[in-house]
Amino acid sequence: MALIGWPIERIVVTSKVAVIGAGLAGLACARVLRRAGCFVEVFEQDRSIGGRMATTRLGLVPFDHGAQYVTARTDIFRTYINELQGAAYLARWVPTAANGEGASQLMPWFVGTPGMSSIVRPLAEGVRLHTDRRVHAVRPVDKGVQIWFEDETSVGPFRAVAIATPAPEAKLLVGRMEELAEPMERVRMSPCWAVMVRLEDRVFPVQDVFSDMSEVIRWVTRNNAKPQRPQRGDHVVIHASPNWTRETVDVEADVVASELWNEVCNILSLPPIRPAQISAHLWQHAIVDEALGETFLFSRKYKVGVAGDWCLGRLAEHAFESGIGLGKAILSELD
Repeated sequence: MALIGWPIERIVVTSKVAVIGAGLAGLACARVLRRAGCFVEVFEQDRSIGGRMATTRLGLVPFDHGAQYVTARTDIFRTYINELQGAAYLARWVPTAANGEGASQLMPWFVGTPGMSSIVRPLAEGVRLHTDRRVHAVRPVDKGVQIWFEDETSVGPFRAVAIATPAPEAKLLVGRMEELAEPMERVRMSPCWAVMVRLEDRVFPVQDVFSDMSEVIRWVTRNNAKPQRPQRGDHVVIHASPNWTRETVDVEADVVASELWNEVCNILSLPPIRPAQISAHLWQHAIVDEALGETFLFSRKYKVGVAGDWCLGRLAEHAFESGIGLGKAILSELD
């Protein structure tokens, strides 16, 4: 899929660049570099791409257990959203309100189809993608930048490296590169437990979305109310509040899943029902509480940069803008 609105002033041929993190920021950065002629390798610690834009499964049923939707406030992200929609990677979502009508929205909500990970997949075209590869260290060497993995193997050198992971993880990777590490000290991120529940029958109220239900529950939605999701039964996604998550980060996932499902059932007065499947996932760095205040950081000395939604805020388009900005900064430093 050709993407417009990303002007590249010059073509940089044969430059070898690495991107750490295959979420929205990392893949937006990778796309900018690849379109300029760079050879781009992307290293992702999980087995699938997307980061918090990921889609997981319980059996054969898909769940958006991270980001629930995206909005488009900036021109550059709106252009990308329009192209995704035209290529059927994305659709408008208007959840049903308590009165049975479409819920009012200040900004249109969009979701990936058939899952949120569809929003990032076009960005991965043309790059060499490595999943299930956790990076341990990024080290400048004589001829560039070397990447080391947890198994003590390494790759490189690269002309430049972009780190597009949550701020706490990025800070560990930049190590003693003070011009990158010091500004990241002010970034604050909170964790979030996500629970996925599959019910064989439809028992949920007509309302598709609930937010800030209690001190424990931050978000609940019928995931299969979104376009192009399986319609049989109820597929529920629950997000816990940051404070409750902080207090339970060391609790077993099965216990957390049961606690949060029981809380939702009590609040919504649902009949006693045993889920066909239930699972919990901990997002260690889910919500940006305090952003960096800059679009990205890039060290001309080390040829290493960092990007992510946490640079500007907590929205998907913040990640997108950050990744593009870092990609262009890297290009400006390559011969």
